[in-house]
Amino acid sequence: MQVLDLGCGAGADLSSWKVSSDDPVVGVDINKASLVEARCQFPQRSYLCAAGESLPFPDACFDRVITSVALPYMNIPRALREIHRVLRANGRLSCSLHLPRFTLSEFFKNALPYPKASLFRLYVLLNGLVFHVSGTTMNLARKSESCQTERGMRLALKRAGFENASFRRWQGSAGPVFMAEAIRCARHSSPR
Repeated sequence: MQVLDLGCGAGADLSSWKVSSDDPVVGVDINKASLVEARCQFPQRSYLCAAGESLPFPDACFDRVITSVALPYMNIPRALREIHRVLRANGRLSCSLHLPRFTLSEFFKNALPYPKASLFRLYVLLNGLVFHVSGTTMNLARKSESCQTERGMRLALKRAGFENASFRRWQGSAGPVFMAEAIRCARHSSPR
């Protein structure tokens, strides 16, 4: 199974994502320093510096795309279209996301009383509301960060050509975890 780890950061053990050590994995991140660290930790994997909104891969070349809390920092509709494009028919997307209460806790714990940080967290909450209503995100000063809801993800996944969306929540060691999974339908071409 060919796996793309989108927003791989410094790399991670992917066994919790049910990725076998025998599966070929390609990690992608925009942070070059993180990729250097990832290469040291997991030298058997391939790594590329790229953005999720413009993946440097041919169509239909991965069986699975995983992304661990990286999608919230991207233009989600554009990234989902790219993920759909690089997945093979019946390929699976698995991603962890930010719930609105994560952003609220960031606002109260880390942003207050700093005006600039507070305004940015308010923007992230507003962008999350826009995402909830429309399944799209705003892009202010090249920042698309948002929080996600099941409703917004359903809209965005459907619009990007995914089917069979499923969602799970549980309490992780660092707080609430929100997971979404979906399948690239075999009968749909990539939306543009």
